[in-house]
Amino acid sequence: MNSVTCERRIYDHKLNTHAHSHAQLILPIHGILHIETDYKKLSIEDEHLFFLPPDCKHSFRADKSNEFLVLDISNNIVNKHDMKKLTGGKEILFDDKWKAIRYLMLNEVNNKKSSSSLTNLFLYCYDFIAEEGMPDSIKYINEHFAEDIDLKTLAAIEHYNTSYYSEWFKSKMKVLPIEYIQNLRMKKAKELLLNSNYTILQISQMVGYEHNSSFTRVFKYLEKVTPAEFRKIKR
Repeated sequence: MNSVTCERRIYDHKLNTHAHSHAQLILPIHGILHIETDYKKLSIEDEHLFFLPPDCKHSFRADKSNEFLVLDISNNIVNKHDMKKLTGGKEILFDDKWKAIRYLMLNEVNNKKSSSSLTNLFLYCYDFIAEEGMPDSIKYINEHFAEDIDLKTLAAIEHYNTSYYSEWFKSKMKVLPIEYIQNLRMKKAKELLLNSNYTILQISQMVGYEHNSSFTRVFKYLEKVTPAEFRKIKR
């Protein structure tokens, strides 16, 4: 296969497992497709589509009533570097832009247009698949860093298992999740120490530490001075 083929498919409710040398883009029409790779486990339905890179082993089964639009994509027309970044597959929000793309693809299928037109259509949306927006779990950390955040919650957001999530996170952010959270907390703490009159205990609780001693220990480890010393020196 040296191009893109596209067809409407109905999946069996029985569990199947395989891998193929081509990439695959799966867009919902109706029903739910349950899919699991080595690193991800999710259900594809109305709100999301899914991209599988080449040679990605996956297990799948569907609810009895289902139909999906599936593109089989030659590995010759995808970038190997991009595929490495998409290990385990990528879930993509099925927004209005993708609904318009699905409409065009269905039109190609229904009118049995040439594979070259499908290939061009796929190449148009390829950047949407390969682009690296901020992952949802990192957005979650940025919004909730002052709360208790466990690794299992973060991994579930990305549909990864916990062991792979830490590896994936470090490859993207160059630090482990716990370090990233600590750095965000310390950044906010320094802002409060310099620009407010909150006590050290109040600040420690505002950035996610229940006890002053825990906050002071982490702060001193990272900044080489205690919070009180930092405030005194910088002010």
